[in-house]
Amino acid sequence: MDERRLLNYTQYILAGLFCAGIFVFFAFFYNHHLHFAEQIQLFLLTGDYFISKISIQGGFSGYLGEFLTQFYYLPFTGPLILTLLILAVQQLVWRIIRRVRPDTLFFPLSFIPALWCAMIMCNEFYPLSAVTGYIIGLMAGWLFVSIRNDRRRFYTGLLLLPAVYWLAGGAYLMLLSIMIVFEIVRPKAEGRGQRAEGRERGKELQDRILIAGYFILYPVVAVVLPFLVKQYLVMQPLMPAVMSEYYHNILTVLPVPVVALFSMPAMLMLAVRLIRINEKLTRHALVIQTAGLLLFTWIGFRIWADHSAEAIMKYDYLVRNERWNNVIELADNKPPRNWLSLAMLNLSLAKTGQLGNKMFTYDQRGVSGLFLPFAREYVAPMMGNEIFYHLSLTNASQHYSFESMETIPNHNKSVRMIKRLAETNLINGNYGTSEKYLKLLEKTIFYSKWAKETRTYLYDDNRVAAHPVYGEKRKFAVRNDYFFHVLNMEAVLHRMIRENPDNRMAFEYLMAFYLINKDLRNFSGLVPQLEKMNYREIPISYQEAMLYIIGLTTTDPFSAAPSYINANVRKRMKAFADIYTKYPEPEERLRRNYSDTYWYFLHFGEVEGRQSGDRTN
Repeated sequence: MDERRLLNYTQYILAGLFCAGIFVFFAFFYNHHLHFAEQIQLFLLTGDYFISKISIQGGFSGYLGEFLTQFYYLPFTGPLILTLLILAVQQLVWRIIRRVRPDTLFFPLSFIPALWCAMIMCNEFYPLSAVTGYIIGLMAGWLFVSIRNDRRRFYTGLLLLPAVYWLAGGAYLMLLSIMIVFEIVRPKAEGRGQRAEGRERGKELQDRILIAGYFILYPVVAVVLPFLVKQYLVMQPLMPAVMSEYYHNILTVLPVPVVALFSMPAMLMLAVRLIRINEKLTRHALVIQTAGLLLFTWIGFRIWADHSAEAIMKYDYLVRNERWNNVIELADNKPPRNWLSLAMLNLSLAKTGQLGNKMFTYDQRGVSGLFLPFAREYVAPMMGNEIFYHLSLTNASQHYSFESMETIPNHNKSVRMIKRLAETNLINGNYGTSEKYLKLLEKTIFYSKWAKETRTYLYDDNRVAAHPVYGEKRKFAVRNDYFFHVLNMEAVLHRMIRENPDNRMAFEYLMAFYLINKDLRNFSGLVPQLEKMNYREIPISYQEAMLYIIGLTTTDPFSAAPSYINANVRKRMKAFADIYTKYPEPEERLRRNYSDTYWYFLHFGEVEGRQSGDRTN
C-alpha cells in the first residue's frame, strides 16, 4: 500500500472511530449529564427571547447552544448533536492547518481540540454554547485563511474580529491567534517574497504596511472591543466582557480549559509548519500520533468524566420520570454512595410500598437519606423537592423548587422547576400564578402540549380534586399553619398523620425517621397506628424492631411476641442473637446473612446527623 492510500485510509478510520466513540460514550455511559443540562435551562421559542440573547456579546452562540440543548430531552438526540458538533470542530481545525501544510500526515493532530471539547462537555458547568461559540470562531478562521488575496484577507479580518466577538464572545481571541500565526507560517508560495517580485516599491511598502497591521492593528482592535462594549453597551465586569457569559456557568470563574482550547488551533498551525518528517517515516509518524491521541483520550476522560455525578443524575432522572422500580433495580446493582442517591432510593421504596420492608437492605446512614437538607446550591433542593412533592408537602416542594432555580449558577430559569411551580400553585389553588408558569411552558417545544392540557384545570376545583395526582396532594395537604424546616420533619409528619390518618406514605416516612434515629420509644408509640393503615402484612423492619423491643423487657420475646410477627422473623432473630452472644466480635459474621435486618443496623449502623424534634408541635 502506497503512502497516499495509507494516509487516506487513516483519515476515514480515525474519523469513523472518533464519531462512534463519542456517540457511544455520551449515549450509554454519560447520557444523564445531558438530560440534566436540559432541565436547568428554559429555552423559549419567541422573538423576544432571541432578541434578548443577541443583544449582548456572545449571545448568538448562547442562543444556538440552548436551542440545541433542549433536544437533549429526546433519547439519543443529545449524543448525536454532540457528536456532530465535535466532528465539525475536528473538520474545521483540519481545514485550517491544511492551509499551512497541505499534506495529510498530521491529520490525527486535528482531533486534539475536538477531544478537548468532548472532555469539557463532561462537566455540567460548561454549557453547549462553549462548543457552538468555538465553532463560530473556527468557521471565521477557516474563512480568513482561505482568502488568498492579501489586502482582501486583511480587511476581511478587520470585519471578522468584531463580528465573531459579538456572535461568539471570547472565541474572537482564538480567531486573532489564528490570523497572526497564519501570517507568520503561511506557505512561501503565498508569501511576501513572491508578492514582492516584479512589483513597484510603492506596492512593496503597501504590502509591508498590511503585514504590520496584522501585528499592531488587529491586537489593538481585540483589546479595545470589550472595553467599548463594557463602557457603552453592556455594563459588566471585564472578564465576562471579554469572554461573554456563555463559556462557563459560573460567571466569576475564568474558564482556563476554554482558554487552552482557544490556543490549540494556532499551536497546531505552528507545530505542523515547524515539524519536518522524512517520507520514509510516515508510517511511524502515524503510529506515534495515533498512540498519543489514544493516551490523551484515556487520560483526559479519566480526569474530566465524573461518574459519581453521573450516578446521582441517573437516580434523579429516574425519579423525575417516576420510574420507581428502575431506581430500585439500579440500587440493587450499584448501591447509593451519597445522600442524594439514597434519598431518591428511599422515595422510590416509599412510592412502591417497600420502604418498611427493604430500607435496611441498603446502607442507611442517617435521616438526610430521607429528607435532603437545604443547601445554598441548586442540586439538593432540586432533587429534594421531589420528596416533599410526593409526600404532599406542596409548599415545601414549592419552596425548594423556587430556591433551586434562583441558585442556578448562570442565573438561568429551569424548565423543570417552572413545571413544578406550575403544579404546586395549581394544587394550592393559586391559579393565576400557575397560569403564568404554564404560559411560559407553552412557548417551549417539548412542554407545550403538557402546559396546554394542564391549563384546562385552572379555576376548576372539581377537576383538580378528581385528578389522581393533584387531587390526592390537595387532600393530604396540611390545613393549619405550621413552622416548616427540614430539621423539624418529625413534628411536620406527626401533623400530617394527625390531620390525615390514612396518609400511609407520611406514616412510613415517620416510622423510618424513628428507626434510622434508633428512637425505639417514639417508634413503639406509633405501632397502634398500624391498624389504621390496613396493611395486609406488617412491614418486616417494623416486625424486627418490635421483636427487639419486646426482647428488652422479657426473657422470652418469642412467646410474648404478637401474632403479626411471622415465623421467619422469629427464626432469624434467634439465629442473630445466638451469633451476637457467642462471639466477642460478631459484626463480620452477622454481616454475611443479616446485614439487611434492622437488628444489624441497630447494633452496627452508623447514624450521621441524628435528628430529634418535638413530636407535640
